[in-house]
Amino acid sequence: MTFRPHGSADIEVHGQILIARIVGPWNIELIRHYQTLMKDHLPTLSAGGPWALIIEIHGAAICPPDALAQIKAGAVAHATQSRRVCTSYVIAPDVEGHHVMDRVWREIYAGLIPFEIFETRAAAMAWSAEQLARHQDQARGAPAS
Repeated sequence: MTFRPHGSADIEVHGQILIARIVGPWNIELIRHYQTLMKDHLPTLSAGGPWALIIEIHGAAICPPDALAQIKAGAVAHATQSRRVCTSYVIAPDVEGHHVMDRVWREIYAGLIPFEIFETRAAAMAWSAEQLARHQDQARGAPAS
């Protein structure tokens, strides 16, 4: 059975940082919708070099197991098939399920790419910029800091 997407998603691009704003609660249809929105930006981002993803969660962070599996599949595909070098989530303390989902998000990205959770977009942007700079330095042969 297929449902309409629960919640909403939109995409912004700032240089080599893609920001997905997702309002939950979510279902797998919302994740598929968000992934379709992302696909329009991936060729340009990948052509520009390493890129970062920030997922900004509003409303609720809770989602069902099938949506989590879809998120994991997307993370694995991007870690192996694109130039995405890091992912961060922005989850304010007032987002429903913030502390319940923290461990789940970390498990999804463990061993794939650098991952972090922040309370503000500004903190996530700064961390993502650091990750991108580190990859650009490594590409030029500069020692890692």
